[in-house]
Amino acid sequence: MEKVDIDINYAISKYIQGGIENIEDYKNKAQKGLSQLIKDVEENKIGFTKLIENDYSNIKNFIKSVSGKFNDLIVVGIGGSSLGFEAIADAILPYGYNSLSFSERGGYPRVWIADNVDPYKSYWITKNCVPQDTVVCVITKSGSTVETISNFMYIYNWLEEEVEDIKEHIVIITDNADNPLRKFAKEKNFNIFDIPLNVGGRYSVLSPVGMLPAAILGMDINKFLQGAKEVTMNNYEKILYLAAVYIYYIEKKYNINVIMPYSSRLNAFGRWFCQLWAESLGKKYNLHGDVINFGTTPLPSLGANDQHSLMQLFKEGPSDKIITFIEVENHDFEINLQKIYIREFDYLKEKKIGELINIELKSTELALKKENKSSIKIKIENIDEYTLGYLFMLYQYVVPVIGYTYDIDPFNQPGVEEGKKFAYGLMGRAGYEEKRKEFEETYLKEDDLII
Repeated sequence: MEKVDIDINYAISKYIQGGIENIEDYKNKAQKGLSQLIKDVEENKIGFTKLIENDYSNIKNFIKSVSGKFNDLIVVGIGGSSLGFEAIADAILPYGYNSLSFSERGGYPRVWIADNVDPYKSYWITKNCVPQDTVVCVITKSGSTVETISNFMYIYNWLEEEVEDIKEHIVIITDNADNPLRKFAKEKNFNIFDIPLNVGGRYSVLSPVGMLPAAILGMDINKFLQGAKEVTMNNYEKILYLAAVYIYYIEKKYNINVIMPYSSRLNAFGRWFCQLWAESLGKKYNLHGDVINFGTTPLPSLGANDQHSLMQLFKEGPSDKIITFIEVENHDFEINLQKIYIREFDYLKEKKIGELINIELKSTELALKKENKSSIKIKIENIDEYTLGYLFMLYQYVVPVIGYTYDIDPFNQPGVEEGKKFAYGLMGRAGYEEKRKEFEETYLKEDDLII
């Protein structure tokens, strides 16, 4: 078992002017949200917490059938269907993984993520791959995500023209409702893996959405689940403490929530966190139908890089941000600076680069503290499947706890839907004619205001 610590020192009034005076008051508020979440889980309305109970024997059996057969894996998905896996790939795979030879990769495929409907990106993904040597993993919970289906149709055509048995090259991950993609997959006899109906896309990383492509790349999916299980082993204390800090600063009108890991390997984790926070908490209405326009803005940042860009604003700009640092105690492939060739930098001799980045983190914490700028820190021992599973589940608890504390639904995303409906209408999808008409009547701009 690896240790994960949550350090809230520089968010409380003992060290920060205007910080939290009584954390227990805010833990009690968080408890309300946690109690509602647990109730919804018990009533089977919410299912992400139960993903840790899976043994994923179906995934493990599938992996046996594809092991060593393909040079490339293309993951087709967007939003919650790609961000979690991208965080996994960036954290666990070697930097520059796709440049390694097949043997250096251990016989596992290179990986490409077709997320955006950007023709440039989609073209170069297929240009870099050979159809006969490629397996494609298509992920969409609804089975109707237009960006994913568009990329899939392009890649399907690319495969169909070259391979003998296309079903050997495609695997589908979607919910088990009667959706269009699932119907197509059944007709073609593709392998299908289910996303539970009570697990939303941004809460699905520990479902086949993240675990299947991770397993294709040789990762230990049991370790992800073990780390996720550990989150609730201390009677939810770490969840409540972390949620309590965020709740305090939300009520203090700090409208920016910065996530700042001090490891390039967790850069994509920050983007995953931003979707989880923004879609779950950014709501116009509460559960009673009252207009509240709730939410704070998540901002991904990276240490030590952003000490040379954003930190100037964080330190000397307005006090409207709570910063969450992530520290990695033990960095893989530690580098010891044994020789220094410029005399003025002799102080670096025998220093380790991993030691340097952690010193920079602590120095940044103190510099912010001197300006009464609040921060908290999550400290992990290593970056591996266990700690990543822990971080995923930690925030998947913390965010809905905050949502329920304020009587909002952290599992819907109505604000996303209207833009989709306009797009459907403009593309001629049946049933969306009125949205097309509304768009044409109201998407009005003045030429003299276009410079």
